[in-house]
Amino acid sequence: MKRKLCALLFAGAVAVGMTACGGGKTAETPGTTTESQAEDDASEEGGTLTIITNGVVEQIEGDEEAGYTAVVLQDGKIVYVGDDEGALEYKTDDAELIDAGGNTIMPTMTEAHLHFYTGISAKYEIDLADIIAIEDMQDIIREFIETNPDLEEYVGTGWQVSSFDNGSPTKDILDEVCPDKPMMLQEVDGHAYWVNSKALEALGIDKEYAKEYNDNYIQNGGRIVVDAEGEPTGHLKEAAGNLVTPLKPVYSVEQIKEAMLEQQDWFASLGFTSFFDAGILNMGPETAENYYTAMSELAKEGKLNVRVHSSFWVQPYDFDNFEECKEYMDEWLVKAEELNETEYFKVNTIKMMADQVLEEGTAYMSEGMYADGVLKNDDIESNNIWSGKEDMLEKVIEYGGEHGLNIHIHEIGDAAATMALDAVEKAEEAYPELKDDRVSLVHCQFIDRDDFPRMKELGVSAIVAPYWAVIDDYYWSVYLPLMSSQEALDTQYPMESLEKAGINVAFHSDYVVTKPDMGWLFYSAQTRVLPQKMFDLWYGEDSDEFYRSTDTSISQKPEDNVDKILIGPLKQWDEALSLDETLQAATINGARTINLDDKIGSIMEGKSADIMILNMNLREAPIEEHENVAPIRTFFEGRTVFEAE
Repeated sequence: MKRKLCALLFAGAVAVGMTACGGGKTAETPGTTTESQAEDDASEEGGTLTIITNGVVEQIEGDEEAGYTAVVLQDGKIVYVGDDEGALEYKTDDAELIDAGGNTIMPTMTEAHLHFYTGISAKYEIDLADIIAIEDMQDIIREFIETNPDLEEYVGTGWQVSSFDNGSPTKDILDEVCPDKPMMLQEVDGHAYWVNSKALEALGIDKEYAKEYNDNYIQNGGRIVVDAEGEPTGHLKEAAGNLVTPLKPVYSVEQIKEAMLEQQDWFASLGFTSFFDAGILNMGPETAENYYTAMSELAKEGKLNVRVHSSFWVQPYDFDNFEECKEYMDEWLVKAEELNETEYFKVNTIKMMADQVLEEGTAYMSEGMYADGVLKNDDIESNNIWSGKEDMLEKVIEYGGEHGLNIHIHEIGDAAATMALDAVEKAEEAYPELKDDRVSLVHCQFIDRDDFPRMKELGVSAIVAPYWAVIDDYYWSVYLPLMSSQEALDTQYPMESLEKAGINVAFHSDYVVTKPDMGWLFYSAQTRVLPQKMFDLWYGEDSDEFYRSTDTSISQKPEDNVDKILIGPLKQWDEALSLDETLQAATINGARTINLDDKIGSIMEGKSADIMILNMNLREAPIEEHENVAPIRTFFEGRTVFEAE
């Protein structure tokens, strides 16, 4: 999916000991092993005890009217939720007493869809996050090359289509700063690559190759963008981006471990301790193998302060028939059994694509949604990546049901949602246990309202990104030109209507696409407006081109947004969530999508002590202040893993 990254650049945060994220310090990784070993350690020491008082407890599940102010943590569990007086009855000489200062106490959050491996590229590669001007991109690339002159190739991520004419970057821009070595930069949404001439040369992508590849677009799942003469421009869309894999650097297990430990500390500073990992992309098979090995080893070594439920991908254009696909999935089951030795890292999900992305014109939409000329011959079925393989789609979901795996489906277009739900419906006839929070649609940019009741009936979760449910420059320069009308575009990113339909709604960032940020997440979920801090970062406090407003009465007609363009509330405005719905989507609903809601996601006695204290009382703070909400202390299994200075 799309979207620019948060101001808190991960690579920069690492360089300053993570203090950029909330002005805090990160506790040393405390060496958790398994649950039984942690209990043994606690019994030898008499048990760790933390008493938090003078707060506002958001239980998420429980009596929300109780007005609880205190929580007691012991041996990794929540042992008491109630008033201060009752909490202090647990006091011992060695207990840690914490005054929450009247601020919110809530569960830590679940990221319901991200690419956890992104910490590798954030630490070792070029980062174009939040950079809009081409000249600024070139400056960053020059600086990286000067700092790393001995690399054989240069890779990175973060560019966005809105920075380029017609949304298409060209090789000559990169040739100006890197003429002598291959350079390959992944688009921020992960659905395209931008490469220089040396990379095209090294990969053997010339005019003849591009024509043959593009003539077989459906089978290949991607396109090589060419100019009027048929010469490759340096823009590789969708699966064509996989062509760069042979040139990608290989990262060792130890390099990956270092990046992952730094990343989990950064996430703790943001309030996230549980994740769905949507897999590793375009890093090459050796780095991918090393990633899974590194994560599993870190878990077994007791060095993870997070719970990561990971996945393997099933793509229709990788297999000619289901027999080939089944052989591949069988191999993954064997591999997963070797990796899944602890609760902290597990591979237990099949990740699938129902379609691709709107900004590349590759989303699978219903008739009449795209503008004329967007699709070749206006053939919407050219975007159906499962065309002719619908039976395989159903059988893959059935395979997940048979083997106790979750199913996680990327979905952008409304036709893609309908197709995916058709397959889920058939699969659940054979495996009704899939209804138990085992299937999710993720991104959910467009969904036919008639499919909402089916999602509810089938037990399919909706994983949405409030970060994207705003009007920004993508809305005007990328999305609107692709759509048949503004009214069609304004049906995107439903949230509240999904809630009202009784569907489990959870949040995600799709990091690397968007760097998670609690303030941005909570503010935009409740307003469908870009926070002021992000406007200032992207467009400047004194922008001559854009202006920000939260006023829904201001005109959103294109003709009234020419001289100065609105960055404002996204229709439909009533799709904004309440604070209670926002809290639930960030915590218990996300935990439900990874089948951990019995263990985390709410402040209840007996659950794991994965909680945090915030820097404000969310109930009393004006909505304008929510964009700055952040943890001041984060606990994982009762241990402090982040503490603000």
